[in-house]
Amino acid sequence: MHRPLLIPLLLTCLTPLWAARPQPAPFNPSKEKAGIMRTSVQRINAVIDQKLSQEKLPYNSPMNDFLFARRVYVDLTGTIPTYEELVHFANDERPRKRTYLINRLLASEGYVSHTFNYFANLLRIQSKSSDKDLGSEFFMGWMKDSIHQDKPYNRMVYEMVSSSGSIMENPATGYHLRDKDMKLDHVAFMTKIFLAKDIACAQCHDHPSDDWTQKQYYAFASYLGELEIGKGDDLKKEKERKMIYAAKEKLFHHPRFSTAVKSKYGNNQMAQKKIKSFRQDFKKLSEGKILSVYDDRSSELPLPDDYQYDDAKPGDVVKPAFIVGRPLGGPKNANLREQLGYWLSHPQNGWFSLAIANRMWARYLGQGVAEPLHNVEIRKASNPLLLKTLSEVMVALDFDLRAFSWVVLHSKSYNRLASRVETAEGKRFHFPGPVLRRMSAEQIWDSLVTLMVKDPLRYRQPAPPSLLDVRDGWSALEFIDNRTDGKYRLVDSRTGETILVEGNDQTSLSQQRISVSSRTGKKRNNLILARASELPQPAPSGHLLRKFGQSERLFVVGASSRVGSVPQLMELMNGFPTEVLTGDDSLLFRKVRSVSDPRKQAEVAFLSILNRLPTESEKALLLKQTGSSESDLSDLIWALLNTPEFFFIK
Repeated sequence: MHRPLLIPLLLTCLTPLWAARPQPAPFNPSKEKAGIMRTSVQRINAVIDQKLSQEKLPYNSPMNDFLFARRVYVDLTGTIPTYEELVHFANDERPRKRTYLINRLLASEGYVSHTFNYFANLLRIQSKSSDKDLGSEFFMGWMKDSIHQDKPYNRMVYEMVSSSGSIMENPATGYHLRDKDMKLDHVAFMTKIFLAKDIACAQCHDHPSDDWTQKQYYAFASYLGELEIGKGDDLKKEKERKMIYAAKEKLFHHPRFSTAVKSKYGNNQMAQKKIKSFRQDFKKLSEGKILSVYDDRSSELPLPDDYQYDDAKPGDVVKPAFIVGRPLGGPKNANLREQLGYWLSHPQNGWFSLAIANRMWARYLGQGVAEPLHNVEIRKASNPLLLKTLSEVMVALDFDLRAFSWVVLHSKSYNRLASRVETAEGKRFHFPGPVLRRMSAEQIWDSLVTLMVKDPLRYRQPAPPSLLDVRDGWSALEFIDNRTDGKYRLVDSRTGETILVEGNDQTSLSQQRISVSSRTGKKRNNLILARASELPQPAPSGHLLRKFGQSERLFVVGASSRVGSVPQLMELMNGFPTEVLTGDDSLLFRKVRSVSDPRKQAEVAFLSILNRLPTESEKALLLKQTGSSESDLSDLIWALLNTPEFFFIK
C-alpha cells in the first residue's frame, strides 16, 4: 500500500475549495444492541469460516484503506468519497477508524438518500402518474423520513400494508395507491418483495413448477379483498375522523390563518387565492372527495369466472389464508389488512425476516445467499445455515436496518477484496469476499454529482407535511408552501427557499449552481445537479440515470440493469457530466488546478476520481504524455472518468 506522504500538504492547499460542514453524531446504538451486533458478526464469520474450510477455500486478500473507504462510501451513501474525505480517513491513526467511519456514514444524510433509492426501486415509486390525486411526493417524503428516523423495517411494512385514508392524511397509503386498480398484481408484488416468493403464475392457473394453486393465490389475495381506493361518503363516516375535521375547519376559518398567509404573501390577490384554494381542498377531503384508501366490509374477491379446478366453483369467495407459514395471532376484530400487516411483519414470520436479510446481504456483498432474491428456495441456497443465521440476526436486531448493515460491513467477507472470477453456472458462491460489482445507475450519477458540487444534498424535494399535522395558521401556511400540485420542486435545505419549480427557469435560482446547460449543439438542455433521490422518480428518458440502467419502476424483477451499452460509452465520452467535469470552472478541475506540480495534480485527480494514489508507472506515463495546461488537465480528468475502474466496486 502506498502511504500518501504529500496528502497533508495537499489538503492544506485545497481547504478553500471545501468548507467543512457540521457532521451528524455517529450511529450510536444502545449498549444492549451493540452487544448483539458484535455477537452477530462473530456468528456470521463462524458460519462462513466453516463453509470455506469445508470447501478448502481461503478468504480473498484484505483491503487497504483506500479500497475500504471507496467501497463503504459507495455502499452506504451511494457515492464515492470526496478528495478531502478520503485524505482525512487515510491519515486517521485511530486503531478502530474503520468502525468510526461506518458509524459516521450510517448516521449521514447520504445513507438516507441511498437507502431511499433502494426502496424506491423495490417499491416501484414513481413521481408522475396519469392520476394527479395519487400525490406520490407525500409517500416519498414518508419513506425518506422513516429511513431518517431509523424506523424498524417491519414497522414500515406494517404501516404501509395496514394504511388507510387520503395520502395527505396518511402518506403510507402511497404503497397501495401505487397499484390502484391492480389488486391481484399488487398481491404478486407483495409476496416477491416481503416473502421472497413468486406466486404470480398462480394468479391465472395452478403454478406449473411449484405447489401454489390458483385457489391459494385467491385465498391470500382475500386479505386485500376489502381494500378499496376511491372517493365517497364511506370515507367520512368514522366518528373520530369527523370530529378532527370539525375542529380543523374552525381553525381554517379563523383570522389567524388568514393572518399567517397574508404575512407571507401580503394582503393581495395571491394571498386570497391561496386561502381559497386551501379551504376548498380541505372541504373536499373532509367530504370524502379526495382519493383515499379504505376498507369496505361488503367488498369481496371471488374466484374468476374462468376458474376450472374441482376444488371450487367460479365466483366462489375463498376464505382468507396465508400463503406460507402459519397464523401468528393478532388483534381480534381487526380488518383484514391489519391482520395481514400484523402477520406479514411479525418477527416469527420466518419468510419475512429471511427475505429482507437476504436482500440486505446481497446489497452489500453483490449476491444473495439464496438467488433469485424474489423467489428463494432454501434447499438451493449456497449456505442454508448462513441464510438462517442472517434471518435470526435481523430478528435479534428488531429489524433495525442500520444495525444490520453495521453487522454485514464488519464481517470478514465484506472486508476482503471482491472476487473477480465469475462463478460457474450451477456452482455455489461461498463469500470469500464480495462479488465484483458495477455501481448502480444511482451510484454512478451521485458519484459524478459529488465531483461537480460542494454539497450534493443541499437541494432536495420537499416532503409535504400531513394535513393532520396542521394545527395553527403557521403550520397551515407551511402546508400551502409545500404543495407541489404534481410539479417537480426543489428547496434549499439550508434556507428552506424554493429554488426550482418544474416549468420555470432552472439556471439562475440560487447562489450555488444547481443546473448546467450544454455548451455545444443547437438544442439547449439543462441538467439538474442534485442527488438521484431528489430527482424525478424515475429520471426522464435520456437522462444518464436511465442510460445506465435505472429502473422504470414498473417491475420488481430485472427492472434495473448494470449491463454495459453503446449509449453508456457515448455518454461517458462526450455527455453532459463529462463536459461539466472537464470544464475549467468545475469543482474537480479547480481542485486539480490548485496545485502546480504535475505529479501532485495526478495525485489529486486519482484520489478524487478513482480514490487511490497513482502508481509510479502511472505517474511517469502522465508526466510524459501531459503537462499542466488546462487542456492537459481536462484530458487527465476525461481519461480517468472513462476507465472501467471508476465504475466498479473492487
